[in-house]
Amino acid sequence: MPPGQWMQRKKGDTVFIAHIDSRGLRLHSRIPYPLNVLGSKYEYVLMKTLGYLTDKEWVYRFQIGRSIVGWLANRVVLPLIHGEVITPQEVEHMVSRLEREGQVIALGICECRHGENNMASEMVDGIDPNYTCVMIGDWGRGHLSAYPHFYRRIEARELVERAGFWHERGRILTGWGFTTAHGFLVSYCHCDPAYCVPLRNQMKRGNEVFSKGYSYAVVDAELCMGPGACSFDCSSHCYFGAIAEREGKAYVDKERCHGCGQCFLYCPPGAAKALRREHHHMTYCAPDLLGYD
Repeated sequence: MPPGQWMQRKKGDTVFIAHIDSRGLRLHSRIPYPLNVLGSKYEYVLMKTLGYLTDKEWVYRFQIGRSIVGWLANRVVLPLIHGEVITPQEVEHMVSRLEREGQVIALGICECRHGENNMASEMVDGIDPNYTCVMIGDWGRGHLSAYPHFYRRIEARELVERAGFWHERGRILTGWGFTTAHGFLVSYCHCDPAYCVPLRNQMKRGNEVFSKGYSYAVVDAELCMGPGACSFDCSSHCYFGAIAEREGKAYVDKERCHGCGQCFLYCPPGAAKALRREHHHMTYCAPDLLGYD
């Protein structure tokens, strides 16, 4: 089977899904269909629990509370599932590729808003902000079955438009998968920092819920107008705390930068740009899937 192709085969009652990326990896995930539907139906409970543990200050008042939550986050949740930061251009390559390969792609309700019962009551320029989670492959099929009123099949063209729309409004685009299976991407989301539970957990509690993307931002000090003069406050758009002021200019800490694109895609004078990280690989979003050689 050529690199980059998805396959499905059955062995007993277990479905194997594999994505073979340009590095020649062939790893698969076993998700029996009933378990898939069950996980889809109660995913919001995980978000509700994580949100509670993130926001309740009394949990962190004593060392034992901090230790328990830290253990749960780093030893239980993160090894099972975590996010990877991607850009609108990478999303375009990804969803177009998945559509060509015949994968199920379903748009549906934000599991974080659902879990915390925090649904938006108003549209944003004609788009419903409650529908921002995209489920892929078997995971998408499970959500369509578990929540037929909340999820629908969607074409790549519409998803590309939505990715740009939400990214321009400060959302972080993220890919998600299970365990450490390379290439096993199950969803991507348009994460709102105000409501996304995993992003809030990283910002507020410092747990590395999101892996860095393939790029990082750098600033040309000669082109940078400086925080006081520029109409775009790039530091307030960086949810990973990577942008600071140095000698009157914006400065990006490469080690903190996750490559979300909130600075280098919208910098008015074009002072910020993206550079590719060397020898960097993400677990779920294989390079070829996002348009890299």
